[in-house]
Amino acid sequence: MKRNLIALSGVVLCAGLAACVAPKDARELSQKTVEYRCGASGEQPLSVQYTFQGTEPLAAKVVYQNQAVDLTRATASNADMVGNTFRGSGYTWTTDKFTLENVAAVNGNMLTQDAPQAVNGQNAAVSNVLVKDCRVAGASS
Repeated sequence: MKRNLIALSGVVLCAGLAACVAPKDARELSQKTVEYRCGASGEQPLSVQYTFQGTEPLAAKVVYQNQAVDLTRATASNADMVGNTFRGSGYTWTTDKFTLENVAAVNGNMLTQDAPQAVNGQNAAVSNVLVKDCRVAGASS
């Protein structure tokens, strides 16, 4: 009887700890804003408001040079395995991999804008780098 009680209390304790660690609702939406300083000497400010579902990033609103662009996370390519890629309106924002818990500590890679350009007599979309080497300068909820 005593062993059954010990085993039962162990199961209850494990279930209780698992409930504390698991997110309350994986469908719950939340937002965090991260301020970055971009460029070799950090002279270019960039602000991003991320939207999360549970702990996973869904979207990013990038504010650069007083222009806001809404982007959605691109998950169809293998590039998203090593980082996060957000795309929309001809812009692409890439970062190192992050979740809701560590977004304030993870740097951004670059913001690019697609532009048409003639290549070998053909018009092609070329990505122009607007800013790169973006380091976290601060974050808020």
